[in-house]
Amino acid sequence: MRVLMTITPGTGHTYPMVPLAWALQLAGHEVMVASCGPGLALGEAGARTVDVAPGLSLDQMVGKLAQNHPEVAAKLLQEASGVPYLEVVGGAVAAALRLQPEMVDAVIRTAEEWRPDIVVHSPLLTPGIVAAAKLGVPAVQHGFGFVNPSAEMMSQLHADLFEEHGVTLPEARATIDITPPSVVPTEPGMWSMGFVPYNGSGPLPKPLYDLLNRRPESPRIAVTLGSGPVPGEAAVILERILASAPKTDAEFVVVLPRVDLEPFGPLPENVHAFDWVPYSALLAGCSAVIHHAGPGTALGAMVHGLPQVMPAFKGLGRPVVAQAIADRGLGRIAQPDDIGPELLESVIADASIREAAAEVRAEIKAMPTPLDIVTRLEELAGA
Repeated sequence: MRVLMTITPGTGHTYPMVPLAWALQLAGHEVMVASCGPGLALGEAGARTVDVAPGLSLDQMVGKLAQNHPEVAAKLLQEASGVPYLEVVGGAVAAALRLQPEMVDAVIRTAEEWRPDIVVHSPLLTPGIVAAAKLGVPAVQHGFGFVNPSAEMMSQLHADLFEEHGVTLPEARATIDITPPSVVPTEPGMWSMGFVPYNGSGPLPKPLYDLLNRRPESPRIAVTLGSGPVPGEAAVILERILASAPKTDAEFVVVLPRVDLEPFGPLPENVHAFDWVPYSALLAGCSAVIHHAGPGTALGAMVHGLPQVMPAFKGLGRPVVAQAIADRGLGRIAQPDDIGPELLESVIADASIREAAAEVRAEIKAMPTPLDIVTRLEELAGA
């Protein structure tokens, strides 16, 4: 069968869909990806791609949203605790897509030209749902972890797009959920799929290769603050970590793409810094991870059974992710002033956190695989 993947142009939306693209092609199916910017990374992973908006990225979409609807962008980036995140992000994405009509039209036009048997779409990407409805084929939402907004909600928030094309929701729909059910309960009707880490292509930098092939004398802690937190918050956290490092019985590997570390001064001897690494390779050799509560990083830590420390960042659903991890006992949420040797060493030594992490690691291994999901897609499409 022909499978069209329509992907929001963000790395965190794209990488989780790579394993299913692999599985579909291994099963003999044809895959086409309609996206732009970081969404085209599936091409590096072996899928055929079409660029529906050359040069456009999720960061640019958020920037344009901030220019035209600053109050909406403010809620998305700094949503307060207690505000329904799905409503915030759903409304923000619908508003952002209205500002990108050429991209929206190109996604739908690509589907009409290529005539897939099924459309697999990113959460919130309503053009993919509309395209499936126009073609009369199933629409399958591929979650990126922790939050799964319903197609019903998006069809209400972006009702004008459905009305413009004279369609309602497709009759055949499904949602793939990659979060372990013990961390976020899978809603009725969703398809669980075990998370398979993918972090991009390219060779390991030689210094990282040498580091990962050396058994550390003390616990190794991975540090990544992603590209999402506002620079001020990230800088405060990084300062705390670097100040704590010489006093902590641990080795730190700091990964901060596109961040200049020179203003922080000379790095402590037990800190190694890289601007990019394949996180799965790094985490496999670590004892814990400090991160920004990004879904992909959190799930990668779970795959490797690692305790997690999450600075209390706001915005983009980070509080939702961090709270789910803390509630499952996989790690701790930390205020900036709490980050120090005592916290880090206590998390690594906490037997209850290690036990919970081992349980969730085993849970992921027992979940259906991408190949299992391919069988369900075949059944849904009548292939």
